[in-house]
Amino acid sequence: MQENERELVKRAQQGDRRAFGKLIQKYQDKILYLAYDLVGNYDDAQDIAQNAFLRAMNGIHAFKAQSSFSTWLYRIVVNLSIDYKRSVKRKKQLSIDEPTSDDMEQSYKEILNENDKLPDEITELKDFEYHVQRIVETLPQNQRVAFVLRHYHDMDMPEIAKVLNCKTGTVRSHLFRAISKLRTSLKEFERS
Repeated sequence: MQENERELVKRAQQGDRRAFGKLIQKYQDKILYLAYDLVGNYDDAQDIAQNAFLRAMNGIHAFKAQSSFSTWLYRIVVNLSIDYKRSVKRKKQLSIDEPTSDDMEQSYKEILNENDKLPDEITELKDFEYHVQRIVETLPQNQRVAFVLRHYHDMDMPEIAKVLNCKTGTVRSHLFRAISKLRTSLKEFERS
């Protein structure tokens, strides 16, 4: 943990709201992206990120600095995302993984802004990205979280182990299984 961040955490634990505000500014984008990667819906990700910061603010006094502040915060986001996904399953709502009209509109805008690729290449790339995302969303919870943290958020194995509260070997196992499932599914995608 950087010295500056340690000082901010210490001040936040003493009730300094400005210090906590600086921590929020530092991590707000990363937390939002992580929540989005885990739940697949921007509006829900915003709610989860906001709840994560509220939970962190209310629990900052319990932070013991045994891990970095970011690892502690990521763990809160992962837990909230898991809880959210469970509640959606219980309610048997429509899948949150289906793209909304806003998501599709954004994707079309991104496609239209691609000047260096041919339309067929853009379509093929978008199909591939969509397929990979769908596969990741079907992975078991710990495999999905480990994969997202490692490959979307560049976290190392020990840090992922702290977030998942498991051993580094278990993280390796989750990643190995996730990648094996991705490879199998991608081979089927390439054949079709």
